[in-house]
Amino acid sequence: MRLSRLVRFGVDILFPPRCVFCGGIVAPGTEICGNCAKEIVPSGTGGCVSIPVRDRDVPCAFLYPYEGKVRDSMLRYKFHGQKQYAGFYARELAGRIGGARRGERLDLVTSVPLSDGRLRERGYNQSELIAKPVARALGLPYVRCLRKTRPNGVQHLLSREQRLRNVRGVYSLCGEPVRGKRVLLIDDIVTTGSTLAECSAVLLEGGAAGVACAAVARSAPEQS
Repeated sequence: MRLSRLVRFGVDILFPPRCVFCGGIVAPGTEICGNCAKEIVPSGTGGCVSIPVRDRDVPCAFLYPYEGKVRDSMLRYKFHGQKQYAGFYARELAGRIGGARRGERLDLVTSVPLSDGRLRERGYNQSELIAKPVARALGLPYVRCLRKTRPNGVQHLLSREQRLRNVRGVYSLCGEPVRGKRVLLIDDIVTTGSTLAECSAVLLEGGAAGVACAAVARSAPEQS
């Protein structure tokens, strides 16, 4: 244990940790600077939106508005290889979900999948990297329940109506059966909710007893 602390200290000296949000150098063992901690919505708060899925509304909890430093942080995470941010996002999101559950039972955690081509291109599924530690924090199994059956257009370039058409029929079930399970579905960013709605519909049609969603940030539709 002592050796690992020494190694971590040496790494922090050579490669100082930087704030998840602004990129400034922070003290060893921390992930967010004092200014960003004051400026950005703290863990345990945030918001919740309802996503229409067939004949019901599925709740989606989120932490931050997708703007300013949060947007910059998530762009670095998603497109520029800053995978180390996933741990911070997951801890914050697990705190938000834990505060919102109020005794509601969940059986497993899953995430929105990427196409094989996009996964090869990026090297990681940004939603899965967040979902796995969220599952551990909540004491739930992480299960890969969904797969993307074909590539589709990039969502953030499309209107709401185009997004809905763009994701229709591109997801299917895989892995363990979800029948009778209450599933927590995680994505990185929610805008119109079309991707989460389609994935939720697939889970519900596969027999899931219920679906709840969570995302790190929410982008207003007019921002897309």
